[in-house]
Amino acid sequence: MCKRLFLLTLLISLVTGVSSSADPVGIFENAMDIDTAGVGSTLYEGYVWNGDVLSEQYLITAGGGDIWGNSDQFHFAYNTVSGDICLSANIGWICSTNEWAKIGMMFRDPANGGAAMHYVMARRGLNDYAGMQGRSATGSGSSEYGDLWKDGVQALAIQRVTFEGLTIIEGLADFGDGWESRNLMIADNLPDEILAGVAVTSHDNSHVVQARVWNVVYEANPSLVGELVLPTVPAAADLGACPSDVPGFKIRSLKPLVSDGWGYDAMNELLDTGMYMGLPAQPGSEGTRIDEFVNLRDTENGAFSVDNGYPDAAYPGIDPDEVPAQDPAAGDDDDNFATEILGYIQLTAGLHMIGANSDDGTILEIGGVEIVRTGEWKGASNEDFYYQVEADGCYDLRARTLEGGGGASIELHEILSDGTRILLNDVANGGSAVFAPAL
Repeated sequence: MCKRLFLLTLLISLVTGVSSSADPVGIFENAMDIDTAGVGSTLYEGYVWNGDVLSEQYLITAGGGDIWGNSDQFHFAYNTVSGDICLSANIGWICSTNEWAKIGMMFRDPANGGAAMHYVMARRGLNDYAGMQGRSATGSGSSEYGDLWKDGVQALAIQRVTFEGLTIIEGLADFGDGWESRNLMIADNLPDEILAGVAVTSHDNSHVVQARVWNVVYEANPSLVGELVLPTVPAAADLGACPSDVPGFKIRSLKPLVSDGWGYDAMNELLDTGMYMGLPAQPGSEGTRIDEFVNLRDTENGAFSVDNGYPDAAYPGIDPDEVPAQDPAAGDDDDNFATEILGYIQLTAGLHMIGANSDDGTILEIGGVEIVRTGEWKGASNEDFYYQVEADGCYDLRARTLEGGGGASIELHEILSDGTRILLNDVANGGSAVFAPAL
């Protein structure tokens, strides 16, 4: 059925030019394909009864490889909006062949494949996923956010809300009992004027999918459903005088003998015990050294490199001790290893912003409080996190990052009040001082 639908849709698009350009459809100002073969379309079906509710309904046909990575392929029905806004709709699949075909409510800038974006989405079948994904900057990698797996989503919504001077993006899902916050994050990577609409991808360029959306609503000036709670480093965690006067970070990497089930839990087990699945770390893989900055890579670049005056370093123990790292490091591409980064950071009381650019995931704690947890599996891209500090002081810092395949990189950033991004411990440019524990 879906294959015949693809051939029919492709023929219609070649004859009529469906979705070859942006055209208004019902409530949507534009409906177009993003970086696909022009097989997608949005059809306004008029007012339709869904249960005991009469609402306007749309039939969306889409191709496209995916909404993920550094660029996207999908069909997009959208409006250009500004300010605080909520977009919501009921959703239902008609036909799809790939289990990762996706439908979602998306905020995007601008209308091209690699644009910065956030969206709340469900995958084919609607019975086992309702979460958020996004891209922090045009051309960067994509990440997953917040609570992901839950059965039976009936409607999705995404909203941008200004709260206490911060821009909040919140993803919502309705499982039959009203709106539930699936993720709530501070995000300022989108301009005031954005594209807000329904995004559908088949996750397979050889097939198309079809879905219906109804009860589409654009609501201005919405309110948060979830509660914004910023991580807070307590005054009780202050160490007093920093236990070290050596600037920088202690960095340790090691690699397991086996990689079955590799992920955050496995990373923590390996770093805590030196063992994974009852086996010691791979002989010769463990290395430790002190670096001024956290600016490591194996085969993937982050935001800072020799091009802007900050040469990358290799992961200790994983590759020969190259500073800066070769490209690619030692001519290879290591997979499935873990890195721990330790330091003592001097912080002033108040609101701070820290960032991690990593491939793959990173968890960072300050004063024993988790500040950063990126998506477990992601490409190299900036993810920024706000946190509060109760009192001036010196605090323990610990970051753990994993690599699971492909490129590998980790940078820790500090974002100053004017938006300037610097590497953590860049004291010369106004950053917070970090000191390394003894080797």
